[in-house]
Amino acid sequence: MDRHTETPAKAWYLLQCKPRQDGRAQEHLMRQGFECFAPVFTVQAICAGKLREQQQPLFPGYVFIRMGAEDSWLSLRSTRGVNRVVAFCGQPCQVQDAIVDHLRQRCAAIGPRPALVPGDRVQVNVGGFAEMEAIFLSMEGEERVMLLLNVLNRQQRIQVSLASVQPVQRRAVSSL
Repeated sequence: MDRHTETPAKAWYLLQCKPRQDGRAQEHLMRQGFECFAPVFTVQAICAGKLREQQQPLFPGYVFIRMGAEDSWLSLRSTRGVNRVVAFCGQPCQVQDAIVDHLRQRCAAIGPRPALVPGDRVQVNVGGFAEMEAIFLSMEGEERVMLLLNVLNRQQRIQVSLASVQPVQRRAVSSL
């Protein structure tokens, strides 16, 4: 049997959404009866002085959709929020079920990233300061942080990527 004629009953495809319309596209696709998946992760952020959890898309601007051979591609073009089907050489690109399953498992396993508060102890994970502890001072934009690091008995301010630090677990103090 030719490998081009072997197609599963349903397969995953990737859609590019219009700017900031991922949710709208997913809602309208589900109304049409399509199975959709937009991987998200939870972050903790301070909004209006309060700590809140927010869902952030793992792939902003993209939604996975499961379609069968009998489903119409034409309906996708007129769906609100959908820009186009991701394709290579003019053919919609199938995404393996294993990849989508893996993404679902990983997104379910990822807990919220704790918000850092000035004065928190953190550990640097990469670079020349790897495995060193520092004190979190402030956010510098959305993806960078200002830290206070003790180097050669001098406190130095350094700026690193937010992804390169993690909070140090506070140890419980036992009263004896």
